[in-house]
Amino acid sequence: MTALVSCLTNSYGRFGPIAAIEHIRDAGLSHIELNIKNHGVASFFKETPLLTNESTADDIQRVQELLHRHQVHLSSCNITSGNPLDPGVVTITKQKLDLASQLGVSLVVGGAGELENESQRETLYQHLREIGDDAAGKGITYCFETHPGLCVNAAGMLRTMHDLDHSNLKLNFDTGNIDYYNQHENVLESLREVVDHVRHVHLKDSFCKYKDWHFTTLGEAGGIDFLQVRYILEDHNFEGPYSLEIEGIDGEPDPSLEEHHNRVKQSVVYLQECGFFD
Repeated sequence: MTALVSCLTNSYGRFGPIAAIEHIRDAGLSHIELNIKNHGVASFFKETPLLTNESTADDIQRVQELLHRHQVHLSSCNITSGNPLDPGVVTITKQKLDLASQLGVSLVVGGAGELENESQRETLYQHLREIGDDAAGKGITYCFETHPGLCVNAAGMLRTMHDLDHSNLKLNFDTGNIDYYNQHENVLESLREVVDHVRHVHLKDSFCKYKDWHFTTLGEAGGIDFLQVRYILEDHNFEGPYSLEIEGIDGEPDPSLEEHHNRVKQSVVYLQECGFFD
């Protein structure tokens, strides 16, 4: 079975999306998940963004020309913007959805948000439904990240999916974040619980230790059984996108562009060995 496998542009660290677009074909991939950042907010990975929520139609055209020049396609966009409990974040998210629509993607990844107290749940739900409705109008499905808050673990994901019951609000399942953010969770069991709601996947390897930032070449840490991940998803007719995400190792010297690229290349070889694609 051939699945759509892509690479999240932050896998190239501070070298950012331009490096990803320029190098991804050499790594054996043809698709990327492109980050759309918040205007004026410094990135965790220190890259210069190609697009922000304040980008224009001319900016979109330049990105499309860059993609065409390197024969790279978009699998999705990552539009993580902050906590949608904040109405301002909802506004930014809608701006990014508009850009994603102009780019022609049908899937985006973003946060589901966090509650300070239970009394805020319905407000957050209202904001998420508003995002879902906006996405629906653009033919886009918004996929919740495995991040702290509503969708930090399988139980939270299931409750959120049940409560919202929105056809354009689904899940992005992150194989590395389950154990990073939770002390007593199992990646495969969590995936089995939520798989019916998964529309997008981030493939990250780790040692499966709580708060252990070790997200490098797939297959290196060995904590994630990617073959079983593939089996579970294929049994439910999932065909991608699987977006490989390499966020580095806490405390390591800043990798060179060549080191970032080699991690991506080795990860692609590993995924081929696991049967993700030919």
